[in-house]
Amino acid sequence: MASPRSPPFRAEHIGSLLRPDELVKHRYAVADQSATPESLVPIEQKAIRDVVALQQSCGIHSITNGEYSRHQFWGTFFETLNGMEEVNLREGGYLPEFEFMKTLVPKDQWKNIKITLASPSWYHFRYGPNRAYVKGVYANDDEYFADVAKAYQAELSILYEAGLRNAQVDDPNLAYFCSDAMLSGWKADPLNFQTADKQFAAYMKFYNACFERPADLHLGIHLCRGNYLNSQHFSEGAYDNIASIMFNTLNVSTFYLEYDTPRAGGFEPLKFLPRNKNVVLGVVTSKFPTLEDKKEMVERVYKAADFVAEGESTGTREEALKRLSVSPQCGFASHAEGNALGYEDMRKKLTLVRNIADEVWPGEP
Repeated sequence: MASPRSPPFRAEHIGSLLRPDELVKHRYAVADQSATPESLVPIEQKAIRDVVALQQSCGIHSITNGEYSRHQFWGTFFETLNGMEEVNLREGGYLPEFEFMKTLVPKDQWKNIKITLASPSWYHFRYGPNRAYVKGVYANDDEYFADVAKAYQAELSILYEAGLRNAQVDDPNLAYFCSDAMLSGWKADPLNFQTADKQFAAYMKFYNACFERPADLHLGIHLCRGNYLNSQHFSEGAYDNIASIMFNTLNVSTFYLEYDTPRAGGFEPLKFLPRNKNVVLGVVTSKFPTLEDKKEMVERVYKAADFVAEGESTGTREEALKRLSVSPQCGFASHAEGNALGYEDMRKKLTLVRNIADEVWPGEP
C-alpha cells in the first residue's frame, strides 16, 4: 500500500506561528479581567486571516490558524472534558477553530486545513502511571486510557463530520523515551510499576485506541523535543530506541520528526519506516533566526532518503523520496510569546522550506 499524499504536502509546517503582540497582550488582558472575552474575538480573527495569507504567500498548502485561538499549543482539550476526575464527552473542543478556518479558504481546500491536537498522554506522562486522575475514580491506567480514547474518538468523529481531513497530534512525550537521562530517572523512580519499554508499548496501544478514524482522515504525529521560552528544548537522544516499534505499531500515516540539531541523532532509524507511512523531516530550525543553507538542507533530505531506501531490499532514493517531506523542526510559538526570532525571520524560514521542497520535488505542492 502506498503512503498517503497531499496531505502531507512536500512543504509542511508544524502548526504554531508567531503571534502578533496585540493578540498576546489582549489575551492576557482577558485573563486578568481587564478586557472581556468578546473583545478578543475580532482581534483573534483578524490575526488568523493575516497568518493564513502569510502561509499562502509562502506556498504552504497545509494551512493552520497558527494556533492563534490558544494561549499554549495544547489548547484546552482536556479541560473541556470536565477535568480528570472522570472524562465526560462534550461538543468538539477544536470544532470552532476548524469552522472559522473554513470561512477563509474555498471549499475545495477544506481538506488541506490542518488542526493540531493535544497528545493523549499529555497529563498521564506529566503526573506518572496511576497518578493522572483522582484516586478511586479509575481502578488503573487501562480504565483511564479507555475513557480518554472515547473522548478522542468522539473528537475526531465530530471534526470529520464537519469536513476535517488533515489532523496532527503534537506529542512532547514520546521523544523522552529516546533520552538516556529520562530512562535512568524512570528506572530509579519507585512509583513506576513497569519498565519504560513496557510503558512505551502501553502508550502505543493507548494511542491507537485514540486514533480510530475513517480511512480518509489523514493523521500525523509530531514528536516534539521541547519548544519553550527563549527557544528552550527539553529532551535529547536519537530515535533508535523507539523507531522500529513506533513506525510499525502506531496507527498514523505521517511522522513529523525533529532533525535540526545533532540532539536528535542521525537518519539511520528511518530504515525502519514502512512503505505505507511518511516522514516529514524537520531540518529547518524554528528556534533561531539564522537561515539554513538551502543546498545543505537539500543534501540532508537526500541523505535521509538513502536510509529509507536502505531499509528495503529493492529500495531506491527516488522511491524513498515519495514518502518524505520537509518542514521546520517544530512550531514557531508553542507558547504565547513564541521563539527567539522575528516575524520576518519566520517568513524567510517558511519560504526556505518551500524552496527546498521545490528543489527536491519540483512541481509538487
